[in-house]
Amino acid sequence: MRELLGKIGRFCENHVEKIVLVIVGAFCAWLFFTRVIFSPNGVPFDGKVYPPGQIDAAIQQKAQNLAAQLQGGGTASASKVEYIPRISGPIDPNDPVVTSVFAGRPAPRSFMDLFKSPLDYLVSDMPLAETVVTQSPDDRPKYTLPRVGPVRDVAVQHLRAAAYVPVSPVTMQNTYDNVDTEPNDIDLVTVEARFDVAELYRQFHAHFAGTQVERQSWRDPCLANPKFAAVQLQRQTLLDDGSWSDWVEVPRSRIDSNRSLFQIIENVQDLPPGGLGVRMMQYNHKLITMSLLQPESYQIASAEEEWLPPTYYAKYMEVQRKIEAEEKRKEREDQRDRQETQTGGRRDTTRAGGAGTTTTPGGRRRDTTMGGGGMGDPYGGAGGAGGARDRGTRGTRTRGATPGMDPMMGPAARGGARAGRPGDPAYNMGGYGGYPMDGTMRMGPSPDEVYFEFAEETINFTTDLSKRKDPLLFWAFDDTMDPGHTYRYRIRLGVFNPVAGMDMLAPRDAEKKSQAILWSDFSQVTEPVAIPKRLYFFAKDVQDQQMTATVEVARYKLGYWRTEDFQVRPGDAIGKEVEPKKDSKPKRSDRLTGPGGRITGVPMGRDMGVAGPYGGPAGTPMYAAPSNPADAAIDLDVIDFSTDAILIDLVQVNDWDTQPNLRARTYYDLLYTRDGIDIQRMPVSTRNWPRDLLATYQFISMEKRKEPQTFKSFQKGGFRARVGIGGPGAGGYGSPYDMMGGAGPYGPMRR
Repeated sequence: MRELLGKIGRFCENHVEKIVLVIVGAFCAWLFFTRVIFSPNGVPFDGKVYPPGQIDAAIQQKAQNLAAQLQGGGTASASKVEYIPRISGPIDPNDPVVTSVFAGRPAPRSFMDLFKSPLDYLVSDMPLAETVVTQSPDDRPKYTLPRVGPVRDVAVQHLRAAAYVPVSPVTMQNTYDNVDTEPNDIDLVTVEARFDVAELYRQFHAHFAGTQVERQSWRDPCLANPKFAAVQLQRQTLLDDGSWSDWVEVPRSRIDSNRSLFQIIENVQDLPPGGLGVRMMQYNHKLITMSLLQPESYQIASAEEEWLPPTYYAKYMEVQRKIEAEEKRKEREDQRDRQETQTGGRRDTTRAGGAGTTTTPGGRRRDTTMGGGGMGDPYGGAGGAGGARDRGTRGTRTRGATPGMDPMMGPAARGGARAGRPGDPAYNMGGYGGYPMDGTMRMGPSPDEVYFEFAEETINFTTDLSKRKDPLLFWAFDDTMDPGHTYRYRIRLGVFNPVAGMDMLAPRDAEKKSQAILWSDFSQVTEPVAIPKRLYFFAKDVQDQQMTATVEVARYKLGYWRTEDFQVRPGDAIGKEVEPKKDSKPKRSDRLTGPGGRITGVPMGRDMGVAGPYGGPAGTPMYAAPSNPADAAIDLDVIDFSTDAILIDLVQVNDWDTQPNLRARTYYDLLYTRDGIDIQRMPVSTRNWPRDLLATYQFISMEKRKEPQTFKSFQKGGFRARVGIGGPGAGGYGSPYDMMGGAGPYGPMRR
């Protein structure tokens, strides 16, 4: 064994270099095959391993094959994989859930069958319940569209006054009653018209549920109920060349909380989500109808103005003129009485029953009776038995009470009523209606008549338009005019087309299937409405030596015209900010006592502490003057009389005057410019002014004499609350007239 191991050791020792060479050669061969011939950087792709030099070619070939398959030219070897959706694919019949649920009846073929009736397999030979029977075009209802009648009796009115203007936008969430307001000047044009609602209901009934429907089965009473969709007001502007501009649509007023809802959309495809059905549901609310047809106006702050539609505003102003004439007559009588008292004059009066007279400190006489006719009435009620004539507390002629009447009975029990007018101390002592307490039942003019008539025209929550016989009064506003321009208007009314977009129209009206609104014809064009400027200046005089002009600037501010004289030289601006002169004369605030005077307060006594028997505060006149923090705005600290005009020169002019006779005249022309380019001229002195400028100056001179009065308070609830028309938001408890929902059988009757 030792010898064998020795031989092996000697062999290895003798051939060690050869053994090393063999090992090195084998290792090199391994390296050659594993690292050179077969690369270790192979990339597995699609189930194969590709060397770096071939991977790109393999990927490119794969991409070409996929492109060929997408283009429909797949290779014959490409296998198609069919996708089976689980919702409509077959259900495994061995599924334990399916087996347990559908035991005893056929298993569903797919998950979609689970939505079908579980009893379908019992009536498989009958039509399915949800099968829809398609109507042929001949079986569909076909309607002809009704005619929307014309609007008539259009009228227009321009009102300029101080009003409560919102300082932030009015929206559905922030209405005019809730938004912050401030007194400011407005120009408001109201256009009214009348529409025959009864004829509209007859037309809709005939064309959708009556004789104009071809088949009885097509008649649908739901379609026969018209819903008002729009009131469109358009205007034209008088251009400098004397022509009129194109018609332009007037937007809803800035205080309309439903401006976005009332946007006119005529094509049914342009309606908001929900389409025509949802829009008609929105317009079906009574409040929306009231706001659309009879929108809320600005609340007027000026004590001497009130907003009413044109027809009633004319009546209101006529009543005010009568009241002014009555006040002037009473003032003349009072002045004559004072003169008679001061001169010692006294009219003899034959009295019966030992009656005598006493003279009050104001110079008026009051009857005092010692018998026969009862005691004297301090308010001009019961007098002597002989029926002596004397002046009542308001200067009206009175007659004696009926002989035999109890002098201690109240005036209402004696057949009389309230003395004077609302606001007088005796007014609340008599019956309702404002009759004098003298037994004559003679009433003076009062705006109450106008308010009552207007209340009967308005829509409230109890109004049923389908039963209305009289034409409906509706109106629209324009508060976007520019002072100094002239406009004219036209108006029309729109009703929803209940079958718009339904392909249910007869051939004659097929072109109107997408028309969401059926329009009436436009009204007649109104008379032109001139909107005066709010700022004027007048060249009154010239000082030759100083070459200075006296210019009077007039500005309309917070309901009144205010003027100031300025001495202007060439190169000076005409007008500037000035502090108004404080008037030490007390204001005649007592004239705000009620509608019996020319200045009206808030009708029906809305500012209530404790409610009186007819809506006014107990113990105070029904038309008490409102107190308002905005009264301070009447006395302005600074008035801006700036005109943006600069005096250029004063030029002497010699020409001939043809009125009334031909004569030579010499005067000055005031040259001025506003933009530095266009030079304008104005004659100096009233005798040289053109007629229109002179008329404007005379009007302003008359208006500026008016004494500023305290503002009326802001009354929530809109004009329906101010004129005593019932409905939500009427404010306070109102009057019995309010509680009955406006004019009606239970409201106070007109006089």
